[in-house]
Amino acid sequence: MSGEDASLGGGCLRAALSVASPFYALGNAARSALFSSGLKRTYPLGRPTVCVGNLTTGGTGKTPMVGWVVEQLLKRGHRPCILLRGYRGGDEAIEHQQRWGEAVKVEPNPDRVAAAKLALDDDPSITCFVLDDGFQHRRAQRDLDLILIDATNPWGYGHLLPRGLMREPRSAIKRSDAVIVTRSDQVPAEVLGALDREIEVLSGKPPIAHAEHTWVGLVDRDDEVHDLKALEDLAVMGVVGIGNPAAFEATLAQHAGQVLHCEVLPDHHGYTRKQLLRFIDLAETAGAQAIVTTEKDWVKWASLLEDERVKLPIYRTALALRFVDGGDALAGLLGCCQRD
Repeated sequence: MSGEDASLGGGCLRAALSVASPFYALGNAARSALFSSGLKRTYPLGRPTVCVGNLTTGGTGKTPMVGWVVEQLLKRGHRPCILLRGYRGGDEAIEHQQRWGEAVKVEPNPDRVAAAKLALDDDPSITCFVLDDGFQHRRAQRDLDLILIDATNPWGYGHLLPRGLMREPRSAIKRSDAVIVTRSDQVPAEVLGALDREIEVLSGKPPIAHAEHTWVGLVDRDDEVHDLKALEDLAVMGVVGIGNPAAFEATLAQHAGQVLHCEVLPDHHGYTRKQLLRFIDLAETAGAQAIVTTEKDWVKWASLLEDERVKLPIYRTALALRFVDGGDALAGLLGCCQRD
C-alpha cells in the first residue's frame, strides 16, 4: 500500500487493488448519501454519546483517546459505558475491561444501537456512552464526533480501501465536530503545519488539539512496572499486530540498545501458542535479551503463555496520551454529556 515495495509483484498487487477501490468508493458514497438524505435512519442511544473515530483503518491511537475521554467523564461524576465492535479477538475490549474494571461498563457488539440497549437494560445507572471507533457507524446518533488524524500517515497512503487505508474520502471529515492530530511530535514542524492547514480547508476549522502518544514505561509478565531505561543496553526483538507498526518500530529503536528484528503482523492478529513460541525461539536464536510488544497484543498473549516458562523477559509498553495543546478546549466539548 505504501509503495515501498518497488518489485514487479508489489506493483502488480497495487494495480489489482486500484481496480477494486472504485467499487468500494461507489458503495461508500451510496451509503453516505442514504444517511445524509435521511433515507437511512439513525437512532438515539438513550444517553449522551461521544464518538471517537478516524478515517483510516486503525493506528491513530483511538484506545488511548477513548481512555482519556472516559477518565474525563469519570472525573465529572459520570458512569460511562464504552461501546465497540469487539473486532476479531476483542483485544481493545479486554484492554478497556482490564483498565477500568467495574468502574466502566464495556459492551462489545458490532451493532452499537443494540449494544446500547443491552447495556442500559443491564445497568440503568449508565449516564453516557463512548463509541470506540464509531465514526462510520452512522446508525448510532452521537452528541460529539471526534476524529483522530495520525500525523505520520494522515490519509492512509492516499487511497481508499483496499488500495490504501482510507475508509472514507477526506471530505468526510466535515461530519466531525472536532479534529485531534495524534503523534504530532513524530513529524517535522513544517509537515505538521501543512497538515493543519489541509484539515482546516477540509473541515472548515483547524484541529482543536495536538496529541502525542508517549511510552512512559514497561510492564513485565508479572505486571511489574520498569523504567524505559531498562531497554537502553539491551538487544531486543519486537512483535506487534497493530494498525501503525512503523510508529512502534521507530519508538523502540529510540529506547533499545539494538533492535535485532521486529515481527510485524496484521492489525488485530489472532495469535496461537505455537506461533508465540516460535517467535520466542527466534528471539533467543538471534541473541535477543528481551521481547517487546504492546498492551493490545499482550492481552492475547497472556493466556497463551500462562503456563509457559520463558527465559527471556517479555515487556509490554505502557502508553500515555499527552496533549501538546488543546486539551482544555477538548475537555470543554465534553460538556455535551452534562448531567441534569
